[in-house]
Amino acid sequence: MKVLKLIFLGMMLTLACSLQGQLSVRLNIGSPPAWGPAGYGDVRYYYLPDVEAYYDVQTSMFIYILGNRWIRRSY
Repeated sequence: MKVLKLIFLGMMLTLACSLQGQLSVRLNIGSPPAWGPAGYGDVRYYYLPDVEAYYDVQTSMFIYILGNRWIRRSY
C-alpha cells in the first residue's frame, strides 16, 4: 500500500512539473489615456475644455466643479 502511494505521488509530481501556467496582467497605473494628446506622458492632469473638466491620469478620474465644490468621478 505504501509503495502504491509513493508511485501515485511520483506520478503527480511528474505531471505537475510538466504543466505550464500562463498569466498575463496589464496595469495602466499612471500612464496617459489613449485619447490624450501625444508627447505629454509626464503630466498628471489634462484639461478638457469641451466638458470643462480635468482628467487625473494617476487616479483615472474626471474632476469638475459643481456649484462651489470640486467633484471627482470615474465617468
